[in-house]
Amino acid sequence: MRPTTLLAAALLSLCTSAACAGPAAEPAPFFSGYVQLMNNYVSRGLAQSVGDPSAQVEIDANAGPGVYGNVSVVKTDWVRKLYAGARVHVEADYVLGYRVVSARGVAWETGLLRLEFPGHYAAQTPPVRKPDTTEAFTRVRWKGLSARFNYSLTDAYGSPDSGGTWYLDLTAAHPLGPRWSLIAHLGRKQARGSDPATGAEYGDMNSYTDYKLAAARNFGAGVSLTVAYTWTNAKPQFYTLDGYNVGGRHVSAVLQKDF
Repeated sequence: MRPTTLLAAALLSLCTSAACAGPAAEPAPFFSGYVQLMNNYVSRGLAQSVGDPSAQVEIDANAGPGVYGNVSVVKTDWVRKLYAGARVHVEADYVLGYRVVSARGVAWETGLLRLEFPGHYAAQTPPVRKPDTTEAFTRVRWKGLSARFNYSLTDAYGSPDSGGTWYLDLTAAHPLGPRWSLIAHLGRKQARGSDPATGAEYGDMNSYTDYKLAAARNFGAGVSLTVAYTWTNAKPQFYTLDGYNVGGRHVSAVLQKDF
């Protein structure tokens, strides 16, 4: 699950028509990407690396209108801490989408997101359900505003009979001069379905709202730093791993280099 939408929105909003006046820019390359280093990988309000440092790399194809795609790999730790004997250290995301950009700069995207967690899962009874998930998404962007809706087409993150779980991401970025930007985010996860073994409703256990306040600094040459404070109202009894509340309050720093 990728945190880069906040950073991208912030950095894109730094460049206004007045501040960026000058010779016409060269067309953006078809392939681009970035590398990130972070003290704690927080996505959708949850500390996916369970408080440990992480790194992420992403390759994007076509930043403009039309068909686009990307592949990203990020270090995570929650799967191996959740399932005894698991040796699962990364999440791999695959996106295929279509983008339309209007003359007024409104961008609309829709597509599919596939999240996979490759590695070794120890044999258990009952067998472990891998958290691999497929989601459909749609997104609208205008200037520093963004709204994205993800809807699970499969069981969500290994929970049986949880298809239809959704996540809403609302983000706003406000520039402060040519280098700085402030970012605010509100997210909502609504779990669907119930545990077939116990009958417990996932909505009561796993749904939550998350919040983020962040500041982004663009250093030029494709280097940027984002520092964020995040928190949720997720129930700790369902989001604590090895004594660490992954849905608690976190301060994260993300150093990014674009290429």
